Amino acid sequence: MRRFSVIVPTFQRRDTVLRSVSALAGQRERDFEVIVVDDGSGDGSAAALRELQVDFPLTVLEQPNRGAAAARNAGAEAADGELLVFLDDDMRADPALLAEHDRSHREGADMVMGDLPLDPASPRNLLSWGVGSWAARRCERLTASAAAQIGIGDLLTGQMSISREAFAALGGLDPTFTRDGLFGGEDLDFGHRVLAAGYKVVFNPAAISYQYYDVDPAKYLRRARETGRSDRELVAKHPELAAALAAGPSFKTRRSRWLLTPFLLAPSFFSAPLRAGAALLVRSGLNTPRARSLFFAVRTLEYQRGARLVDRGTAV
Repeated sequence: MRRFSVIVPTFQRRDTVLRSVSALAGQRERDFEVIVVDDGSGDGSAAALRELQVDFPLTVLEQPNRGAAAARNAGAEAADGELLVFLDDDMRADPALLAEHDRSHREGADMVMGDLPLDPASPRNLLSWGVGSWAARRCERLTASAAAQIGIGDLLTGQMSISREAFAALGGLDPTFTRDGLFGGEDLDFGHRVLAAGYKVVFNPAAISYQYYDVDPAKYLRRARETGRSDRELVAKHPELAAALAAGPSFKTRRSRWLLTPFLLAPSFFSAPLRAGAALLVRSGLNTPRARSLFFAVRTLEYQRGARLVDRGTAV
């Protein structure tokens, strides 16, 4: 049995996943395999991965587009390693990544979360700036003191490891959150179940993967709406999380509430020009405080729309 199985789900990101898988060749820890699960891509990802020349065992699985949770579960089922390491397909692993996960597990951790700094090669725009700022704040907060608490929002499958036995005992990830390719919720649900079961979760800032963030702003806004949906579904499944998730995106000023609430209450097509304009703003490269305020106000609108649709019993 190998020490590690690295599981990478991917969908329609051929060049990105090829870059991420290739980077794993630099690992200091050599006792690992990589399993990539192509979740119904139509861009030739699976074929390109099978042609990739790497110096570690690489398995490429294909399935219809059933979502990230189902893809990760499929990878876990095929895994041969003692420890499962889940990586998003836009993560460039630091050479010490697996060695640091190994160290934390040997020191008694059941689940290990690592640092996710922005890859400097990422396109420069306000979205990548936001992701980089969030990752830096997360790392600073979780390393501020030995008593720093890992919250539900920190429990991300973008880079984490857990024993294969514990993953199976918890029933894996819940695929209903990412059904039909929807975004969000499965990692928070899983992390909550990990904590509720009494497993020890640690943050290791030396376990680093650099996120190459190139998500299109229109896709980002769709994800915001789906996150609003998934947060409501999380609370329906785990009512005890209501307080923890109550701090979701909200309008920051009376002016934004006054201007955008009518769009929230109206059918989605009324706000289509707003979404298109916000996406164009990001693509322009403008990254001023005002530009960020405008874009993230539209993000909040979409998040709340997703939550409202669930509240009304309407599909996202």
